[in-house]
Amino acid sequence: MVFFLYASQVEKGTLMGILDYFIENYIMIFELVGLLVIMKVSAHLSGRMKRLTVLIVILLLAESVIFSLEQWTQSFETLSFMRPVLTAGLYSIYPVILMALTSLTVGKPTGKNMLLGIPWAVCVPVFFTSQWTHLCAWFTEDNHYQGGLLSYLPYFLFGFYIVVFMVRNVIYFRSYSRMNRFATRYIALGSVAGLLLYMLAGGDRDYSTIFSSAILLYYVLVYIHMAKMDPLTSLPNRQSYYQDLENENQNIFAVISIDMNDLKYLNDNLGHEAGDAALVALAGIIRKHCPRGCTPYRVGGDEFLITCRGISEFDIMAAISAMKGDLAKTSCSCAFGYALCDGADSIEKALKAADDRMYSDKAAFKRERGDRN
Repeated sequence: MVFFLYASQVEKGTLMGILDYFIENYIMIFELVGLLVIMKVSAHLSGRMKRLTVLIVILLLAESVIFSLEQWTQSFETLSFMRPVLTAGLYSIYPVILMALTSLTVGKPTGKNMLLGIPWAVCVPVFFTSQWTHLCAWFTEDNHYQGGLLSYLPYFLFGFYIVVFMVRNVIYFRSYSRMNRFATRYIALGSVAGLLLYMLAGGDRDYSTIFSSAILLYYVLVYIHMAKMDPLTSLPNRQSYYQDLENENQNIFAVISIDMNDLKYLNDNLGHEAGDAALVALAGIIRKHCPRGCTPYRVGGDEFLITCRGISEFDIMAAISAMKGDLAKTSCSCAFGYALCDGADSIEKALKAADDRMYSDKAAFKRERGDRN
């Protein structure tokens, strides 16, 4: 009878603990589950990005559970073996969340990207052995925290990955609109400001709510950004071009019109996969030689545009020459044309002039090789 009463009390306490956890973390759970639901209806994001988002959601939920359990172990009169493990787990999981979040925009993992995990891999053994080595955080038998020689190591590691996240996003969005760059900085800096406020306020605070809110905002930004990108070439699409033209037309100095030769011939004779591969290769060359301050777009099947800002006509001619040089090493061929803008109201005229020059270039190509389009 006593055993059943005890078991009933334990079960009741467990249920109350779960309920308390759910109430305290309801906003975060609501946001993260909502993110998964929204992601299911997403048509713009790749399978890889969706898998990364699921991983981030799982990590955040795990972090909040670990934090709640660690808080619970703090109430023990004597040290439990769980507390050092849970504390080390918290120190280790925050950088993983940031690395996964950074991976949303850096593309497929490469050897260089994998190197970023080395600081984390070095620090994790330190966190999990500190109860015996006293290098980082450790606890006395009466369950009191003690800081070792490397007590600030978790904060330095966390700060390192925050910097990596911010730098990677600056690099990723630098060739896109100012509003894209502002949005990423707002999300990153706002999250950092919240973490600093939590630290300055003192006491143990769970950062998972800040993370979940930041990730939700970041996901919305990435989703909107991907909707403005051409899925095949990863260049901004026609809608993005129109938006940038409306918002920044006064800064445009020139436009470059590019049209691939023989795309129809490739599709009809070698298949659409060959045509797609040629378009991807062309987009890579355009992106490689697009001058800083200029933005390339895919505005049609085989049509590309570049809007130029802050460069000279000589720079434009040099960029086109470099693109032609790389194209000569492939089986692809393109027609080019450019025109300078003579005031904010002449962009349409410049675009027409650039198209006219491009069509003249295409006509010359057809005369030389025969009309296959």
